[in-house]
Amino acid sequence: MAEPRSIRRALLARLMAPLLMILALSGISAYGLAQHFSQVVLDNWLYDSAMSLANRVRWENGRAVVDLPEGAREILEWDIVDRVYYEVGPLRGERLMGNAFLPLPPSMPHDSAAVYYEGIVSGASVRVLAVALKAPDGNPIIVKVAETRHKRNALASEVLWISVVLSVMLAAVSLLVIWYGVGSGIDSMEKAVRDVRSQHAVAALTPIPIDAEVPVEVVPLVHEINDLIGDLSASHRLNQRFVADAAHQLRTPLAALRVQLELALREHDPERHARAINDAVHVLTRMGHTLHQLLTLAKADEEASDTLPLVDIDLIAREEVERRIDDAVSAGVDLGYSGTGEPILIRGQEDLLREAVANLLDNALRYGGTGERVTVGVETNAPEIYVEDEGPGIPEKERDRVRERFYRIAGTQGDGCGLGLSIVEEIVRRHAGSLVLESGAGGAGLRARFIFPS
Repeated sequence: MAEPRSIRRALLARLMAPLLMILALSGISAYGLAQHFSQVVLDNWLYDSAMSLANRVRWENGRAVVDLPEGAREILEWDIVDRVYYEVGPLRGERLMGNAFLPLPPSMPHDSAAVYYEGIVSGASVRVLAVALKAPDGNPIIVKVAETRHKRNALASEVLWISVVLSVMLAAVSLLVIWYGVGSGIDSMEKAVRDVRSQHAVAALTPIPIDAEVPVEVVPLVHEINDLIGDLSASHRLNQRFVADAAHQLRTPLAALRVQLELALREHDPERHARAINDAVHVLTRMGHTLHQLLTLAKADEEASDTLPLVDIDLIAREEVERRIDDAVSAGVDLGYSGTGEPILIRGQEDLLREAVANLLDNALRYGGTGERVTVGVETNAPEIYVEDEGPGIPEKERDRVRERFYRIAGTQGDGCGLGLSIVEEIVRRHAGSLVLESGAGGAGLRARFIFPS
């Protein structure tokens, strides 16, 4: 079983990559800055040394000489970390003094401007500075000073490590702050969960209150949960009412069945005994019909599928008429079909559509009246299936009430339980259609139309 996902750990995991990238960039930037500033500082020292050496150059009798005492030479060469090299000489000719042969600059300095460049002395990388001094004979004197790069590299490395340590500490502190901040934000969600638990203990399916302590980011989720709680509460109340109504409807035939069976047990007269048994069978038949309607209603309450197959409603109408012909003849009703006979295809569930037509037809045969006509027809424009009878119809003010479960108009004859139109209404809802109850032709009877979406 997979471990439950943690918002806190997910946020930290997503922030780790940016933090590591920032850490790497800060280290690279610190190293570059250390190289730059160490270069600037030590280059200034090279410039000071070169200018001090250039100031010791004199011209005697048209010749350049370097007046540098031995003590000053030792001071110039002394360095505890790096080796210091210098060389003074004309551009063309022999050098005047120096402790190493230094490479010439890539471009010749002029007007006492300093030129910095890299070079190799005795196999070691050095930083070189060159300064040109004007000479009376036009052959400039080049003063070059160089040092190895140990101090520069050491300073850059030290600054790099310090910056990396500081960056790591900053990243760790940032992670702790984020961990705490996310945790404090999640506490408000946990409070909402605790509120739900406490309210559920008192009253189930109670919406979550939204107060100032609930974060703005969580409010849409709370609204969705409250909508779900509202839907569940309505569904729960509907199921409770349905169970209570179903129990009430089944209690009456069960009591009648018990009476008929007890009567059959006490009767010794064969004719009365057979009549009691027949009455019990009739009660069982009614109970079976009621249970079938209840199961159909429960099935119609299920969520509709998005991939329903194509169904021919014209074929369903014709077959349902053929199936009830004998019942119509027994009831003295003229049952007919009206349609083109051509396939009319819609997306739907065939067994539920047949049940809807069967319930509309059953109501028409029950209440249409002897000698009247009942027509089952289809229309291609909408499309729709309709059942029309010439019976007493349904008063306009009752046409909404009769869609409710177990509702029957006062004074209605017959042994129905008030589920027929409720089942049709649920099947209509499942197919995203509409059920229209209106007066039949000439204002008499009832025309029930099951209209499907175009």
